[in-house]
Amino acid sequence: MTAAPLRAARAKRHQPDTSSKIDIMGPMTFQPPGTTPPPPRDSARTDEIRKVAADLFQSAGYSSTTMNEIAKATGILPGSLYHHFASKEEIAIEIMEAFNRGLTDLAARLAKQQRSRVGSAQEELRRFAAEATAFSFEHGAAIRLRAYEAPTVATSRLREAMDFVPRGLGKVWNTSINDMLTEAGVTFAHRGLLRYALLNATLTASMTHEPGSDAADLARRTCDLLLTGASPNPPSWDELDASPALRAAEDAIARWKAPLADPPANSREAIMLAARSEFARRGYSATTIRDVANAAGIRMGTLYRRVDSKEQILSEILGDYSSQLDDAVRSVLGSGSTAVEGLDGMARLFITASRRFREESEIVKLGWIGREADSNPFRDYYLQTQKRLALWEKLFEDGQANGSIRPVAPPQDLAIDVRTLLWIPFRDHARTSEARAHEFLRCTLLRGALTP
Repeated sequence: MTAAPLRAARAKRHQPDTSSKIDIMGPMTFQPPGTTPPPPRDSARTDEIRKVAADLFQSAGYSSTTMNEIAKATGILPGSLYHHFASKEEIAIEIMEAFNRGLTDLAARLAKQQRSRVGSAQEELRRFAAEATAFSFEHGAAIRLRAYEAPTVATSRLREAMDFVPRGLGKVWNTSINDMLTEAGVTFAHRGLLRYALLNATLTASMTHEPGSDAADLARRTCDLLLTGASPNPPSWDELDASPALRAAEDAIARWKAPLADPPANSREAIMLAARSEFARRGYSATTIRDVANAAGIRMGTLYRRVDSKEQILSEILGDYSSQLDDAVRSVLGSGSTAVEGLDGMARLFITASRRFREESEIVKLGWIGREADSNPFRDYYLQTQKRLALWEKLFEDGQANGSIRPVAPPQDLAIDVRTLLWIPFRDHARTSEARAHEFLRCTLLRGALTP
């Protein structure tokens, strides 16, 4: 047995993230490559089937959804379903191609609005954020499909549809941001990161917030946090550097255990390493236990002598991840610091966590739809997340009560909004360092990009 498969699995952990295809700049493209116009056979029934399938893909996942389930949810016989679609993949392709056309149309529409701007540049940017957020919720199934690599058995047509790169959106946002800062008379050193944050927060909103969320209000809150900041009078950077919260964050980061870099072949640790990589790349539901064995370079019999099941592997991975994160969060928020200092400490913590626990955060990045169910393998992690969110809420309740945190939103909404911004993978934007990402979050989330 060679160690080559193991080395390949480890190498994947250090490859650039390809799941986020939003941070794109370039010329406008009006017909996405690899897509086709809507099929001429469209009918009311076909549209209904496509919509039902999209809802199932978004809630249960593409790999976990069967054609029989789609037929049952639509109220037709499985045989009748095949008169409309030859396969589940054909439905997914049409969902993805509709998303790609919509994304191209969105870029064109925003560019047109920009050429005949009504109101200020800031008002325009906020409108763009609202439209992008609404688009994310409208195409939630496609957003989820794009979150991970295409299934191993996917055809080239599905892969092309999933790998579509939107053109023009980056240019539109850049123009709005530059014009907004010019109008405000503000010099801001992190314009690229601001664009990156706005694009990610708006176009992936359906992954981070519950279906049915008010897209316009969510976009407003996101813009308020980044443009005007959470604090009306934040401390100086020197004061924040000396805060108990930041010291607690640094101490907690130092306690985080690093996984074995080179576990012995055929070992349990090697299996866990391979599984973490596969779950992060494919998504948990789309990964089979054989995928894990192949990635670890071992036989199925050897794997089952080391672990009981895929569910046990996930439970162990998420249990270790959650306990380390929980210890760090409680250390920062229990440091006796002010609400603003606590928020700064959490920013420092999450910037490093997104790098140290990159694969774990990829595994759980689809939010929490249905994860409170007893049968869901993510249930324990979901419940632990809810407890951490309660600590966030208390932080914002205290801050809003004493006036140190703006009433941008109720504490329960603010907790989710801020956590979403902190988990943005800033590392993937021009190799942004941890120090620069922390500086950006201080300049936006604490002070506000429009604050002189």
